[in-house]
Amino acid sequence: MKKQNLKITALLIIAAILVGFISSCKKDNNDNPEPPTCILTLGVILPLDNDNGQLRENAIKTAIDEINANGGVCGGYSIELIVRSSEGENREVAAAAAANDIISNATNLIGFATSYSTSSKGVVTQVSEPSHYPTISGSATAVNLSGISDYFQRLCPPDSYQANVLTQKATEIGITTVAIAVEENDFYSEGLSENFQAVFGAGVVAEVKFIKNDPDYVNKLNLLLADSPDAIFISMLDSDVYVEFIDSLYQINNEKDLTNTHFILCDALHSENIFDAHVEIMIGEINGKPKNFGSVSFPDTTTDAYKYFAEKLMEKYGQKVGSFNAQFYDIGYIFALAIEEASYITGLGNMELFREAVNEQIRIVTNFEFGDFIVYPDDGWPNIRLAADISGVDYSGASGNCNIDDEGNTMTPYLIFKIVGESGDYSFKNIEYINP
Repeated sequence: MKKQNLKITALLIIAAILVGFISSCKKDNNDNPEPPTCILTLGVILPLDNDNGQLRENAIKTAIDEINANGGVCGGYSIELIVRSSEGENREVAAAAAANDIISNATNLIGFATSYSTSSKGVVTQVSEPSHYPTISGSATAVNLSGISDYFQRLCPPDSYQANVLTQKATEIGITTVAIAVEENDFYSEGLSENFQAVFGAGVVAEVKFIKNDPDYVNKLNLLLADSPDAIFISMLDSDVYVEFIDSLYQINNEKDLTNTHFILCDALHSENIFDAHVEIMIGEINGKPKNFGSVSFPDTTTDAYKYFAEKLMEKYGQKVGSFNAQFYDIGYIFALAIEEASYITGLGNMELFREAVNEQIRIVTNFEFGDFIVYPDDGWPNIRLAADISGVDYSGASGNCNIDDEGNTMTPYLIFKIVGESGDYSFKNIEYINP
């Protein structure tokens, strides 16, 4: 349970006393008042081949721009982002290659922000762990990433929690049998399917794997629908794959009649890309219950921190908050706070030691310890930085709870959503929140 925030106005009184002791630039181990350079770099690896990638890039840029515009970190350093895409036939390999490219082009690289489970695994196992670069993901949910490395943490729950949320909702609706359509050879999709089967149990009557332009599509669809399941769970990540799958169901609908079939959607389908498909087969109700529903980790939209982020994102990019956007915004602030605190521990004279301290501080600045100031993005970076300079901090962000546990996980609320609309005008509608 977090201690109630001592509002940062109290810091200003303390700051007046301590101002003479806070230097304009943190000194390195050689007590050199001028840093060798005023740039620290974060590598950002995102799926820029779909709209989620760009939306998440905008979110982390919003945070970093706020920080840089208000004095940066360590008394004068700015944070530079180098963004690369994880797109490719194998995202794990592509992301590791992107990380190594960033290392080759970066000035004072501190660490990485990653997105998908596949790309995060590639970065962590091939780059972060062996070379000791702290990494934070905003949306990697695969269960087997829990505890994978001391250099990896994420601001989202693992798939096992999403599986519990989806099972709970399916049970409420009265769904007793489910067939699962899985994107083959995708780390996230196969992992979520496995977790859903573990929770839903014997009610899973089929699991069929699909790839883009699958030559055996018709036979696989017949296998998926053979037992006339109450629902089809679409566990897919790549929009090219799930759009093709939904369109294939649309084509077979006349023969199989999916009028009374529910559709369960994973968080990856909470994307505008899904509206490129014939989603009309999912729209409506069955016996007063939603014909389609899905879940996505999504923050409490009533908090001041969320409202502040949403306003800034709209102001800067004309963008509404989308899937995992708040998490990537918070990654920017968490890295900045960890950098600020680490500079007191090691200075910036030895970047390898400094990165180790940053990595340690990532989990410390997101968890409450006695005496910590609780800080929020809407407090403003100057006040947040001042709190970090004076004492320990506990960052509570736009995404809500940012407490990273010993396994590198964060438990956050899940939103149940559905697709609504008609005649090509479709949108997501929120149904309810489920808290851990």
